[in-house]
Amino acid sequence: MRFITVALVSLAGLLFASGVIVRAQTPAQTPAPTEPAAPGEPGAARGRRGLPPGAAAAVLGRRGTPPQPQQQQGLDYFIGSWRFEYIGRESPVSAGPRTGTVTFTRKGASNVLDMRTEGQTDAGPAYKESGTAEWNDEQKTMTFRERVAGGLELVSPGNWSSPLAIRSETQPVKAGNQTVRVRRVYSIISAVAFTIAEELSINGGPYQRLGNAEFGKNP
Repeated sequence: MRFITVALVSLAGLLFASGVIVRAQTPAQTPAPTEPAAPGEPGAARGRRGLPPGAAAAVLGRRGTPPQPQQQQGLDYFIGSWRFEYIGRESPVSAGPRTGTVTFTRKGASNVLDMRTEGQTDAGPAYKESGTAEWNDEQKTMTFRERVAGGLELVSPGNWSSPLAIRSETQPVKAGNQTVRVRRVYSIISAVAFTIAEELSINGGPYQRLGNAEFGKNP
């Protein structure tokens, strides 16, 4: 009987020791790994990449495309000779597709520029145009007065309050039995480049696309 009791006690001790060993060898549970954020994707919460919500986006914004350089409004921007190419349709105010050069020259110490244009239409004939551009620094306006190839005289007050563009609209002018107006947007691209988008309204009707021109400054 003593032998059986000792055996049972030894067996119980062995089972207890085995249970301790098994528990000791069981690895502790660890949190599931967090899937890394995709490049450029801000983390949903602090801890995903160690940044609070929105912080990654702010960092990317600082590293994004640098702001577009802005040109100083005024006469000095235009002074000089510019080559251009115009693509558009013929109209009472436009000779259609053409190329040429426009030269802006300051009148003494005034706030007025002389404009002289010489070029050639795609159809072949040469043409000339003239006019003035008057700058008002206080109101940030540039008023263009032009005699275009068709003989019409256009007066276009332009708003240049934003360095990025001049927006102008001509006063109504008679062309035969029609009354026309031209709306333009001068997009100031850089110190040596700007573009013009033109729209035409006839007899008070809706504006329709007339043409586009690209200008590059001559050295």
